[in-house]
Amino acid sequence: MAPLAARRPVAVIGLGCIGGSVARALRAQGVEVCGWSASPMDNAHAAAAGVRIVEQGAEAACAGVSHVVLAVPVREVAAVAREAAAAAPAEARIVHVAGLQRASALHLDGATAARVLGTHPLAGSHDTGFSASRPDLFVGCAVSVEARADSRARRAAEWLWRTVGAQEIDYRTAEAHDRLMAWVSHLPQLTATALGAALAEADIAAALLGTGGRDVTRLAASPLGSWPELLEGAPDDLDAALAALERTVGELRAALARRDGARLAAIWERARAWRAAAARPTERKGPTA
Repeated sequence: MAPLAARRPVAVIGLGCIGGSVARALRAQGVEVCGWSASPMDNAHAAAAGVRIVEQGAEAACAGVSHVVLAVPVREVAAVAREAAAAAPAEARIVHVAGLQRASALHLDGATAARVLGTHPLAGSHDTGFSASRPDLFVGCAVSVEARADSRARRAAEWLWRTVGAQEIDYRTAEAHDRLMAWVSHLPQLTATALGAALAEADIAAALLGTGGRDVTRLAASPLGSWPELLEGAPDDLDAALAALERTVGELRAALARRDGARLAAIWERARAWRAAAARPTERKGPTA
């Protein structure tokens, strides 16, 4: 896909933190980028960073490009994807970066779903807008790509994400992706939100938190934004994740109330060992196609 990308620009539709970071990273690698955002402020900031803004809108921005990256809120994916599919060249590859990938969760019709591929980078920020974007956001991250992609689509997705710095490309079904996100994205967000709300109710100022407390509650600063749509995308999986968290919190309360040091130590060690394993070097997977 690199020769085609060298001749034609990449369109980025939606220039917030994720889309803006894609645009910045591609620009840093010498790739021409055009784009559009519904936010005039994001458009202005992106233009100042070297992105060619197509003022006529998303559909016009997709004409004559090699790739299209849809980085719009979940509720807008279906409509914008239809526009992109209608306007982009037949050989152009269209991907979205939404936190959900099942076509039913995104309300994609069959024809549009067949043209648009989910590629979700496991990176982001609690801040929003182009001003929160940065060219190194995806350096070293993993990207979850829908397993239904054929070899050409895989090469295109890998070119795109490796160009912006991703280290690992994982292929899984849309259903498996949405189930995983319930545990590794949505549950942490809700946990931080609940902890932040509890501290606020207790009238504990955020400024009083130490480094650990600030780390644990960082996600509590996230605006609501598209979270309602994301949380509704895999309700059964998210309910199971929340139930597991509730059980563990209940076990901790019981262990403390009963002065059950052994039970407390068992829960503590289980968590410590799990987190320590993440710090060990692991073998990263290269391109699979």
